[in-house]
Amino acid sequence: MKYNNKQRHLTPIALALTFALAGCNSSDSEPEEEVVLPSTAKIEYTSFGVPHITASDFKALGYGQAYAHAQENMCTLAEQIVEVRGERALTFGAGNGNSNLITDFGTQALNIYSDAESSIEGMTEEQFDLLTGYADGFNQAVIDKAGSQNYPSPCRGADWIPEITVTDLQAYHLKLALFASGGALSAQIATASPTTSEKALGQTFNEIAAQNEGLGSNGWALGRDKTESGSGMLLSNPHFPWSGNLRFVENHLKIPGEMNVTGVSFVGVPGVLIGFNEHVAWTHTVSQSKRLTTYRLTLDPADPTRYLYDGEYKQMTSQDYSVSVKNEDGSHSEVKKTLYSSHYGPMIGWYPDGSAVTYRDANLNNGNMVSQWFAMGRATSIEEFEAAFSTYQGIPWVNTMATDNKGNAFYIDGSRAPNLNAFALTLLKDFVNNDPVGKALWQGGRGQLVLDGSMSLFEWIDTGTTPIPGVVPFERAPKVMRSDYVFNANSSHWLTHGTEPLEGYSLVYGPEQTIRSPRTRMNATMLEEHSPQGSSGADGKFNFDELKGVVTSERAQVSELLKDQLVERCTGVMDITLESQEVVDISVACTTLANWDGLYRNESQGAHVFREFLRVFDVGGEQALSDSLFSKGFNVKRPIATPYQLMKHEGSSNSDPILQALAGTVKHLASVNIPLSAPLGSIQYHMKNDEKLAIPGGGTIDGVFNINTGSSAKVAAYGYPVFHGASWLMALEFTESGPQAEAFLTYGQSHDPESEHFVDQTRLFSKGEWRPVVFTEAQIEADLVDIIELTLD
Repeated sequence: MKYNNKQRHLTPIALALTFALAGCNSSDSEPEEEVVLPSTAKIEYTSFGVPHITASDFKALGYGQAYAHAQENMCTLAEQIVEVRGERALTFGAGNGNSNLITDFGTQALNIYSDAESSIEGMTEEQFDLLTGYADGFNQAVIDKAGSQNYPSPCRGADWIPEITVTDLQAYHLKLALFASGGALSAQIATASPTTSEKALGQTFNEIAAQNEGLGSNGWALGRDKTESGSGMLLSNPHFPWSGNLRFVENHLKIPGEMNVTGVSFVGVPGVLIGFNEHVAWTHTVSQSKRLTTYRLTLDPADPTRYLYDGEYKQMTSQDYSVSVKNEDGSHSEVKKTLYSSHYGPMIGWYPDGSAVTYRDANLNNGNMVSQWFAMGRATSIEEFEAAFSTYQGIPWVNTMATDNKGNAFYIDGSRAPNLNAFALTLLKDFVNNDPVGKALWQGGRGQLVLDGSMSLFEWIDTGTTPIPGVVPFERAPKVMRSDYVFNANSSHWLTHGTEPLEGYSLVYGPEQTIRSPRTRMNATMLEEHSPQGSSGADGKFNFDELKGVVTSERAQVSELLKDQLVERCTGVMDITLESQEVVDISVACTTLANWDGLYRNESQGAHVFREFLRVFDVGGEQALSDSLFSKGFNVKRPIATPYQLMKHEGSSNSDPILQALAGTVKHLASVNIPLSAPLGSIQYHMKNDEKLAIPGGGTIDGVFNINTGSSAKVAAYGYPVFHGASWLMALEFTESGPQAEAFLTYGQSHDPESEHFVDQTRLFSKGEWRPVVFTEAQIEADLVDIIELTLD
């Protein structure tokens, strides 16, 4: 039931100002001073706890957004501020395996807080006002809780909630900019020492890749030639963790006459990261660009802190760090550590083969993120939207797809990337394509670029035209404007359109003319198909319901390619003898697959059998599935259709690797007591408090658009608990009356398990029931739940 509960909150400063203004009516003869009206922010809440914030200026906008963010999510930001200050160990103790201690040393070594302090002076007035307002709004929200006993439940009773500052927020933004680059290396940096690591170099890079493995997304921008209405349409589907600080929150931000934008952001980040205004809508996917380059150093045999560079040895620099640790008895102790850097950047480690590795990061001290997102949110045309990328180059690690009310579709990999010279890139291409070590490190584009640190040939080239030296200039980033569509599903820029690839760009943006992931192929298939049964129908153009159906149809590329062939292969076969000499009856599994609808819906029976069968052929990376599964390999001229066709076998059923894999799957499912006929939703779920909610969708090897996964390991007895995947799902169409959108915030608006908004949208997502995105004044008034009015000086 809706209710209106209008509240007015005045900060202490505003109260003092109110009393001072009251005195202006006195009859004193002193000259009257000009009265400066206080800034104001109004927060109107609609269903699902969504705040619509109307502010008089940017400081008030930051204040109102922070006040709203803090109501139920203050614990999340507070913990992040403790972390960027390098005080996790001081606040929470050393942690399991010294995890907090390691985090603090890594944070110090990345110079996040000191860079934030030095960047304050160079901020624009708008950015400083936003951050000042945000810090003040967060702090006031904490004060208004009137005691720690009233904090949200994740930190109720805590005595460590900090009073945050502009520097804290800026440091947090710098940390976020490093998240998918140097931030993933912080543990390696914190533990690196000139003594040889027990790890091999490849193991370190695998750990880095694993940290970014959960970051994904699908994004579509449809132009006028691809929609029934002739207007622009957008499909937003970022895949992010369902817990922690990378959970999105929804907010609508408005300064009359200045901006009117809605969408999602992270707690602690002013603005809208993914969303729309009256003119433009956009979404992001994590890019395959290499925001950092790693350098393998040739060490001086007599001194592991010296390395060869252009024929001479250079001395690494060192710095001593100290971290305060809270002991179990409440006392504190100091832990000291010396960490090293090359001229490229921090050291990652020293390895058994006598080498050491360092890196350089394009997102180091990237303070332009917030300014760029605000410029994007205020854009009145796709041209102004594109200009935000040229001006700031602040987007750290994502692709962007955008559309507008004129029916344009725009793509750019605007992430910051290293600018290497042409000869160095030629050598690198040969290394990653032809050298076994290079291939293993590159992982088809999902791994790392490892350069020879002994040669200045591999230094970054500065054009003098970029916000920081040595990154690729805006004009050379992969980008395209079209009237039909653009998309991305975390593969590189190359197949941003199904039939007209983008080619000729630097390898730092990812590979071209290489195999695409099953999910990328599923995206492209749905965009390119023209059939009555296709996602866009016989006309090949999308209407709004068809666009939403892209998500809720739960189609999967690999089942569409191979399921019927697998059934044909196993039909009539009963017993398969495994290498262990165990005999397994596959006939029931074969019947289950024959009856399976090929989809990954909650009610689909057999999806898990096919998934576990595919796990036998899982090779990871962009390729995802082994060549041994397919008889027809990748063809660069048919990147959407290939590879395809189940690998043929001429021998007996017992010697057939395909049937052996199916038999192994049957054995494994029996060992964990999961029935072959179990509906997917009975074993794939998310726990919200004590409520078990079925979650549709799949993982990388399935080739499902709607990614929702837990572990990539074989299924266990507890099934598939989902803890990352689809997060902010939004379908949008520009209409004659303005933008119309529907969405899910899959995990809900609140981080607090006690809140009604912790589970409400997860229930909707479980059932595939979209809800409207409230945007216009009339929509807000019709759905109004609560109002808070804030006044500040």
